[in-house]
Amino acid sequence: MQAHYTTTYKHLSLTERQLIGRWLKEGRSRRQIARLLGRSPQTINNEVIRGQVQQMDTFRHYHSVYSSDYAQKQYGRHRKNSIKKTKLDKKLSEIIVHYIKDRVSPEVIAKVKLKGIISASTVYNWLYQGRLGLKRTDMLYPHKTKPIKPVVANPRHYGKFIDERPESISQRFAYGHWEIDTVVLTRAKNPVLLTLTERKTRLEVIRLISDKTSQAVNSELEKLSNQFDFKSITADNGSEFSRLSEALTCEVYYAHAYSSWERGTNENHNRMIRRFLPKGTRKTTANAVARIEMWMNNYPRKMFDYRSPNEMMKGG
Repeated sequence: MQAHYTTTYKHLSLTERQLIGRWLKEGRSRRQIARLLGRSPQTINNEVIRGQVQQMDTFRHYHSVYSSDYAQKQYGRHRKNSIKKTKLDKKLSEIIVHYIKDRVSPEVIAKVKLKGIISASTVYNWLYQGRLGLKRTDMLYPHKTKPIKPVVANPRHYGKFIDERPESISQRFAYGHWEIDTVVLTRAKNPVLLTLTERKTRLEVIRLISDKTSQAVNSELEKLSNQFDFKSITADNGSEFSRLSEALTCEVYYAHAYSSWERGTNENHNRMIRRFLPKGTRKTTANAVARIEMWMNNYPRKMFDYRSPNEMMKGG
């Protein structure tokens, strides 16, 4: 056998314990046994101490000796007790599965729905380990790789770039500063979603418009300007936003090409919408869109200590 020991962690087997017992009776030292088994001397020393039993000799004197059978039973008992008991039972599993299928994130499930009896990381672990009986498609945002788009110069210049936006807007000090985008459901010329997200409260506005044109966008914005306060609006460089200044009297800023993170608030909300209307959705209705908007505006947010955008609007 090897004259050195490996650092790879592996439990002693019954055969190894029997060899330890035999070699101890032959008078070998613990260090010699460690070399023969390719184990650490400390491992053998701990094993011998844990496997001690009292044995009486012919003179009725008791001596401590190593017993491989006793050591193996002790090992099995300790292994059984070392397994952490899980809180996951049938009832808890049904609750978590219900909310995940209802498009609720693990953070909100753990903190709000289950009142903190388990952590969000525990829910994620159960998900990834398959202990909830869910498939990859049931997860809100399953991990996947995306091809990297080449960054090219953007010839479009509809107005002020985001670099000119005041720092106070970036710091979300005041209500009324919005980010805007369109969400396409299919590649066919069908209705699309116009989405607006208020930067401070994360209030979401979703409208179903006829198509992805500047005329349809401006027509809807003119209606919304009578309901909401627009102090500024930040858009991407899509052609549908080329004439925003014609529909709104507020400042309009444009993000750089291939820089969706510059409108990260709105992009994250679009991902929430995709929970209900994934790519390829052929049909939806204004009522269905309104229900999604109401759900999002009543959805607890971790950043607001699990208050919703509607509660933030009310100063809750």
